[in-house]
Amino acid sequence: MSFIINKMRPQCVIILLLLLILGGCSRLYDVDPYSMIKNKDFNRNRDDLNASAMGMYAPLTQEVHKFLLWGDARADMVTTGQAEPDPYINEFVINNISEQNPYTNYAGIYKTIARCNRQMEKVYDVARLDDKILDRDAGAFYAEALLLRSYAYYLLLRNFKTFPIILSDYAEGITYVNEAGDTLRRNLRNMDSDEIRKSFYYPKNRDEVWRMIYDDVLTVLGMLPINYQWNNYSLPAQERYGRVSQVMAATFAAELALWLGEYQAASAFANSPVRNNNHTLGSSGTWINQFTGSYASLHSMFLLGYRYDNSFETNRLQEFTSPFASYGGKYYLKPNMPIMDTIFSKEGNDIRTSFSVKNVEGYDVIWKFIGTNNVASMREPYRSDASWNFYRSADAYLYKAIADLMLNDYATAFNFVNMLRTARGLPELNIAETDYTNKEYMLELLFKERAREFAFEGRRWYDLMLWSKLSEKNQLAAVVPLKYEDENMQEQVRVKLLNEDNWYIPINPTLWE
Repeated sequence: MSFIINKMRPQCVIILLLLLILGGCSRLYDVDPYSMIKNKDFNRNRDDLNASAMGMYAPLTQEVHKFLLWGDARADMVTTGQAEPDPYINEFVINNISEQNPYTNYAGIYKTIARCNRQMEKVYDVARLDDKILDRDAGAFYAEALLLRSYAYYLLLRNFKTFPIILSDYAEGITYVNEAGDTLRRNLRNMDSDEIRKSFYYPKNRDEVWRMIYDDVLTVLGMLPINYQWNNYSLPAQERYGRVSQVMAATFAAELALWLGEYQAASAFANSPVRNNNHTLGSSGTWINQFTGSYASLHSMFLLGYRYDNSFETNRLQEFTSPFASYGGKYYLKPNMPIMDTIFSKEGNDIRTSFSVKNVEGYDVIWKFIGTNNVASMREPYRSDASWNFYRSADAYLYKAIADLMLNDYATAFNFVNMLRTARGLPELNIAETDYTNKEYMLELLFKERAREFAFEGRRWYDLMLWSKLSEKNQLAAVVPLKYEDENMQEQVRVKLLNEDNWYIPINPTLWE
């Protein structure tokens, strides 16, 4: 496998190289993610492999507040909650992010990438040491790391114009392609800075990165266990939903295929989770369990779970969304209610309306991460242990609907919309009263359902990007400015977002060395 680095400024490369030489890049790239356990004592059996696998996810759990900023604060459904906004938070809200903004730091994602690389390079060595590890199980551990690494790069791809792609474990050496085209592996400590610099290669364009991620996801589909059987063990529920899986891979593949314009493939990939009885749309009554518990049967597919009772694990979502200082809240972000009133339906009894947002003591709040029911009960102070969902069953259903719509299968797309609506407490749409063969109208309807279903889960900005691609209209420039009251601000943001280069977060990579 070749070693690839995406195009970035020369000073970034130099800084990265110096850090590698000095072995001090723990912030950007965690070269020794298991510093408390040395290799001679670790990576010896399947329990070690499983522990390493769990460790791959850990850095992402510290990043969910950034995912909220990147995916929602920039979009139309979120605004600032503070009378005097935090300047760095407000940069996201007003779509004027500076390179020095600390919330652009993507080091946590690279720590996950580093641990995935380490797992892939160690898994078959461990399998040779432990004869209880079957070949298929070693392959499953490898595929898990490859899939999680692919998703980590997907997070970067949708947020940043340029970023390094690192496919080797720097803890022990570097794999690279020399001028003769031969793939070599060298011990990092035996290479000087000039040799390291020459080992960096760059993809020709972003399309190459898209294709790399897609190909890796397709690779793992046949390697991951179907029903969470690892080494003949069934994973407990929290691990089952807190780790990537075959159904997650199929849903991820469906989403990637939509971006790449491969609609037939997207529809086919979505069929796998849709037909899986372990992943249904569930019911309106169980929908809130995805946020109030460590997992939600049927709904959950891949999430970051927190366990305060056992490990005091928390996230910063309560800090970002609660208006009550005594609960640890700083009220950085709140729902933009004029926009929410146009998205959330007033018809029927949509559980998403009553649980996603709420007015508490005069404050409009994002309720998903601080509420424990859809009435008024809140989490205890400083108990920010709401799960952060990357994929839920509803993703597969809506990707299936979008793919079939793009294939001009209007009836299927319409039926899938109604499946979701009835599962959430809304009445079915009447086919005789719906312009369901109007693709533009149906795309708007589908992305409105995604907005209701995944409000404040870090999805909206990317949904508007995807909608723009599918409709061939700049939806970001059309939709995002509507959240600003000031007309001059609306026009300023609209003009800015007409340039697709401004869809991405600017970053000075030397800051996150």
